[in-house]
Amino acid sequence: MKFMQRNTIVISMATLAGLFSTAGNAGAPHLPDVVQYGNRWQITFFDDSSALHNQWATQGICFYASGVVGTQQRYVWVSDTYPDWNGVATQEGDQLFMHGDFQWPFGNRDGGHDGMEWQLTNLKEGAGHWKEWIENGAYGINVGFGNARLIRSGYCQKPGFEKVDTALDASLKLEQARNEDGSFMENPMGISVKEAQSRE
Repeated sequence: MKFMQRNTIVISMATLAGLFSTAGNAGAPHLPDVVQYGNRWQITFFDDSSALHNQWATQGICFYASGVVGTQQRYVWVSDTYPDWNGVATQEGDQLFMHGDFQWPFGNRDGGHDGMEWQLTNLKEGAGHWKEWIENGAYGINVGFGNARLIRSGYCQKPGFEKVDTALDASLKLEQARNEDGSFMENPMGISVKEAQSRE
């Protein structure tokens, strides 16, 4: 009887030690992260509704670490190519989840929204999904559901984007982004809302 009790106690203590060890390993900060070795990333959209997965726009994103919540590393992010496009992100392990807002119509803050879920595949690259929509008082206007490729491209060095304290103001001062044909870009994905609606 004493032998069985002793074995039970030893097993229980070993189980507890394993649990605490696992919890410790699961805690933030996670490496690699999106700021060490370069906080600037380029995100490219590929249209999932197309059999060819047509490529749309590529945007620059600057990440800034904003703290730790439980097992998650948190960030704020600001685009240095599309004006006033920004949001928050969280990382657990090699998975990242992001949401943010952009001006729609241009000049009206926070009328458009984005969500991205992606995974770091190595130190310099990641892949996942990106969705974008615009508020219209009903179900919303879908801009796109697609795949996303992210590539680390050094550090954010444009004036104002070097620090989180000045990045939002710097983003507001960016000129309205343009497509390759010179037309104004209506949203970070780079497709006109009229075209997006015609595809629904």
